[in-house]
Amino acid sequence: MANKKAGTDKLIVKRYGNRRLYNTETSTYVNYQDLIEMIRAGRDIQVVDSRTKEDVTKSILIQIILEEEKNKKSMLPVEFLFQLIRSREETAQDFFKNYLSTSFDAYMRTKQEFDRRFKGWLEMSATAPQMLEKLFPGAEAMKELWGIARKEEEPDDEKKK
Repeated sequence: MANKKAGTDKLIVKRYGNRRLYNTETSTYVNYQDLIEMIRAGRDIQVVDSRTKEDVTKSILIQIILEEEKNKKSMLPVEFLFQLIRSREETAQDFFKNYLSTSFDAYMRTKQEFDRRFKGWLEMSATAPQMLEKLFPGAEAMKELWGIARKEEEPDDEKKK
């Protein structure tokens, strides 16, 4: 499947009465994990009830979050859930529409920029590793984590390729 950027053509998924999800692009059935992978790859989806043609995307996305929570991949703190339930409906709607989405988007942009700059520092350090180690103790371990290795540090199998 082609990786499309968020905000472009939405992938239409049909939800059938038996709760099965059908990817109209590939003509195959998918599960929640498949949808998670598509969304994380940058795809936007729209889930439509096959019988009523109603847009059920929001309920499917909430179900995906519940599945992640069940699989011990906690996304939402318990205190936040209590606050959400205790708040009045318009307060919660205002929070989600005006604040949470914008804040999370800004956080993701900042994180991506930090990751990009830090990776640049690590790549630059390949020419001066002693300097980087003085600035950032443990930087060599970070280079391994980011997958940045100097040519002479590559295993013998990698050199043969």
